[in-house]
Amino acid sequence: MVSCSVPPLQRTKLKELGMSMFCHYVHPIFSKNGDFPEVVKRRVAAKSLEQGFFRSRLPELTKEEVNYLRGTADMLGLNHYITNLAYKNKSAIFSTDGPSWRNDHEVITFQLDEWKIGDSNRTRLVPWGFYKMLNRIKADFGNPPIFVTENGFSSHGGLYDDDRVIYYKSYLHAMLDAIDDGVNVVAYSAWSLMDNFEWIQGFTERFGLYEVDFNSTLRIRTPRKSAYVYKEIVRTRYLDLSFEPDLAQPMMIDQGH
Repeated sequence: MVSCSVPPLQRTKLKELGMSMFCHYVHPIFSKNGDFPEVVKRRVAAKSLEQGFFRSRLPELTKEEVNYLRGTADMLGLNHYITNLAYKNKSAIFSTDGPSWRNDHEVITFQLDEWKIGDSNRTRLVPWGFYKMLNRIKADFGNPPIFVTENGFSSHGGLYDDDRVIYYKSYLHAMLDAIDDGVNVVAYSAWSLMDNFEWIQGFTERFGLYEVDFNSTLRIRTPRKSAYVYKEIVRTRYLDLSFEPDLAQPMMIDQGH
């Protein structure tokens, strides 16, 4: 995600970066013309040549395949957690020894320390990045129905997860701003209901609204503060930024829900 104050030439290059990092899968299905983005085809072909390949590592779609793929989805599912800034200058050195997704981009991506809240480095607080992403989808792909299939905050555990509460309130606020702009968001799902096994981080990173005691054979689940807040948002269908739950009350299913 980039600021709109950058010069036009740099803005074009950064838009191309977005095409190569995000749109290489979305573009064939949701774009007007279909196929992979031109910048992706050019860049992967050039990189493939440098790396000694006889042809591009990116499959070349036939006209029939392009036409077949275009428009084949009823909705766009979006997982969003983080935002990165990007730059490219003479200090950025890129190896061509082997193929990689990052190597194809030829940029350095980074995050600002000021974005960090909480004790985990997995997720940071950048709600404007989420807002820009949603509007970018609207502008570039004809405003398809968007299902936000994953969005959430990682911690190292604890029931009083104010950082997660801040994250959810901020990102839901950004999503509502995007909806006010006309972005066709029709569904949102928090990730996740409870702690789980997080890839190479195992059980050290916790995304759950419910904390799971992995040392217990019963895997006891306990609602965090964020579970009470999220329940209130779902129950009222309203984002109250000042809402504070009474954690002394047991988590119950309200009558009629």
